Formats: sequence, C-alpha cells, structure tokens
Amino acid sequence: MATEAIIQALSRVREQAEAKNGQIVCSTDISRSDRELLVATGWLQEIMRGWYMLVRPDVATGDTAAWYANFWDFVHLYLKQRFGDDYCLSAESSIDLHVENPTVPKQLIVIAKQGTGLRRLMYDTSLMIYADSKTFPQEITQKQGINVMTLAYALCKVTPTYFKNNFRNAELALRSIKTPSDISRIIIRYNLKTAAARIIGAYQFLKDNGSATTISNDLATVGILVKPNNPFNQSKPLLTTARLKSPYAGRIQAMWNEARDTVINNFPTAPGLPQNPINYLDKIDKIYKYDAYNSLSIEGYQVTDELIERVKDKNWDPDQNEHDSNSRNAMAARGYFDAFQQVKMGITRIVEGENAAQIVKENLQLWYQKLFSPSVQAGIIPAEALLGYRNDRVFIRNSRHSPPPKEAVLDAMEAFFTCLENEPNHSVNAILGHYFFVFIHPYMDGNGRIARFLMNTFLAAGGYPWTVVRVDNRSQYISTLEQTHLQFDLKKFTKFIATEMKYSANLKSNESTFG
Repeated sequence: MATEAIIQALSRVREQAEAKNGQIVCSTDISRSDRELLVATGWLQEIMRGWYMLVRPDVATGDTAAWYANFWDFVHLYLKQRFGDDYCLSAESSIDLHVENPTVPKQLIVIAKQGTGLRRLMYDTSLMIYADSKTFPQEITQKQGINVMTLAYALCKVTPTYFKNNFRNAELALRSIKTPSDISRIIIRYNLKTAAARIIGAYQFLKDNGSATTISNDLATVGILVKPNNPFNQSKPLLTTARLKSPYAGRIQAMWNEARDTVINNFPTAPGLPQNPINYLDKIDKIYKYDAYNSLSIEGYQVTDELIERVKDKNWDPDQNEHDSNSRNAMAARGYFDAFQQVKMGITRIVEGENAAQIVKENLQLWYQKLFSPSVQAGIIPAEALLGYRNDRVFIRNSRHSPPPKEAVLDAMEAFFTCLENEPNHSVNAILGHYFFVFIHPYMDGNGRIARFLMNTFLAAGGYPWTVVRVDNRSQYISTLEQTHLQFDLKKFTKFIATEMKYSANLKSNESTFG
C-alpha cells in the first residue's frame, strides 16, 4: 500500500515537472501530502523553501550532478514566477550566459524592479537579487528562457574590473559581437561615453582595429569623441581571430593558449623519439595489465588479474559463455584490450616518425568503437551508438563544470583538433589533450579512458614513457581535474601527471600487474 502511494504521488509530481520541461516543481503546484511523502522517501530534494527537485533516492548524499544539471531550469522557473518579466541578470551574469560559460556560478546576480534579498540554494549556490527600478536594463533578450541583457548592452554596462578579472569571457564576448555598429547604437542611444572609451580600447588591444575604427567613426558622426582606454591588464590577447565561429570553439582555443606555458614550465622536457622503437613498444606491452587494471578501476569496473589475462589470451567468449555475455566487467575489459591494441598501432606509426596529431584525429572514433563494441555485440547498446559524438546532454558527477550541449560538441571538437595540430610541444598536447577531452566530454561514456589513451599517445610522440594514472590516486586525480575546471590553473594537474609518469617509469617488470 505504501509503495502504491509513492508511485501515485510520484506520477502526479512528475506530471507537473514535465509540464515545465524539467525536474523542478513548486510546492504550490503539488499537494502537501505528495510533497511530504516524496521528501520523506528521497524522491524530492528541497532547493529552497517552496521549491523542489525530483531525484532518484539511490543518488548518493552530496552528489551535486542533478542540481547542476537543473540549475538553469530552476532559475528560469523561479524568476518567472516571482517577477514575471520584471527582472534581468546583471551585466556580468548576462555575458557569462552569452559566451556559454560552462561553470555553474556560485552566486547569480539578478536585477529586479522590486524585491531584494539573498536566496540560498543547494550546495552553497545562491541568487543575489537587488532592486533597481530607476536604471533597470533597457535592452533585454533571453538565453535558456532567462531574461538577460543583450550582449552589446551588457558589454557597455559591465564594470571595468570584469575585463581584468574575467578577461577570457570578456574577450570571447567582444569577439562574439556580430557587427561593431551594434555597440555603437547602444553607446549613442544611452550616451555611454565612458563605456565607449573602454570598448574601443579593448578592441584595439585585441588587434581588431576594424571594430575599433568602426565604433569610433560611428560615434564621430554624432559628435561623440572619446579617448580609447584599454581595460585589459594581460600582456596579449588569447585569440587571433576577429570573429568566433561559436563561443565554445573560441573558449577551447582561448583556454589552450592561456594554459600552454604553464604545462611547458611544469613538465619534464621531452627526451625525443626513442632510439629503439621495438624496445619502447615492448615496454608498452609489459605495462598493459597494470594500465588496464588501474584505468578500468578508476571508472568503477571490478577487474581482476585473471579476467585481464583471460581477455588478453582471447579466452573471453560472449557467444558461448553466458557469464561472459552478461558480465559488465568482462565487456569493459575486452573493449579496453581492443582499444589498447588500436592505440598501440598508432603509437607504432608515431615512433617511426608519423604525425601524432593526425593519427589521433584519424583514430579517435575507432578507439571509442573498440571500447564499446563488446556491448554492441551483447545487445546492450545499439550499433548506432558507436557512430559520431554524443546525442544528449551529459553532466559530470559532483562537478560545477557542465560539458558543452550536444549541439556544440562538433564545433568544440573541431577547435580541439586544430589546437592539437597547431601545437609544436608534445607535453602540451598530452596534458591539455587529456584535460580538454574531458572538458568537452564528446561521448556518453568512455571519456576518461580515451583521454588517458590520448595523453599516452602524445607522451609517446615526445619519447616519454607510457603513464598510468593509479586507482589509488583516483580522488586526487578527480579533484585536481575539478579544481582545474573551476580555477583554470593547469599547474597542479600537470605536476600530478608528471608524478604518475615518474612512478610508471620506475615500475619493475614484476610490479606491472596490480602494484
């Protein structure tokens, strides 16, 4: 009876949530009895007073993935119900949405015509709302259903410190303006001379003299003369292109350029291609079992030395052995072995002098297909799942970083490959290749394993040893990646990989199993 009551309550609440195209419900839309029952049984989590999120009861306490996945849906629904259309995100928050900032903000700033206060939300996030009816934003559009300032208006309204403290987003925003006259119109319409000087100076710093000149000439035609003032404090722009194909493509390129020197300064110098390629490839074979155990264990698979050896010796047979057919761990081990062999084939070509970036571009999809072909053979996933990149949204457990939406993955991956192909330093390609592959998360599954394959392919191009990220260091590995997402400083992650590389290089042959 109790189970039936939960099912019925869940059905009613889900209907309300789905009517709003999400997992968020307001207490005014559901009955008190349904709310109390589903909160007590773990199907509803309170976001703030009167607002709830549907979750599965088996989700671990403290797992933030559901909240970060639904954050913007909540913001849209809450602000719409509370203020109607009489609100707008601040200039800074508006720009972040325009340039597709992938990190959920700790605090979102909202301007309203009336009503102020701090709204504390789940997992130490919040909404800061302040009233400003006299200077309420005049140029408003929508992103993700949320009222934001238009990009040109936000760039004119943002504080000067934004260009210093958020220089990457500021540069992406300036390069995302379709025509500089969009900014000219805002400056003239609202007589924003100070903003004009700042923006013209910013475009000059970005070496986009065409935009700077156009805005200056537009203003001069109506008698507005300003002295340009560069608001940035970095030494050079992150990008060289005047216009972006997409915010995500620009973000990948900008972040790559920003981080590459950090990698170079904190990673050992490349020894160069091995003098004895056969000996180098033999060492990769010897470390396989140790690598497979650690890489699969990091992803949560339960693998044993016996299982890895059985797969390696081709004694895994899902057609004849029911246990093998039904074993998630065995399928993962088989897929990892097949993918590993494919990666080694590429490395064989690299140590003989072929271009590593080109080989990675040619083989990346094949690595993914090898990883999951056993699951296709077992009928667990459809064959079409192995074609192309993901076709849905993904979220990383307990991470404020949100990978690009499915529509942006292709642009992001094209920018990723461009960075790999243009990068002359193999250690940069190894470290940043790993990091940005995880950042983009182009597949529904297998991103971590492929990122480590990618890293080792470029390490081989530099003559570095095959490097195993140990499962014993999983927490440090994951937390370092998350810290990098939030603060974007590659120093800690670079040093972490360098330490793992040193450990892997010093492994004795009899230790290259499970350690």
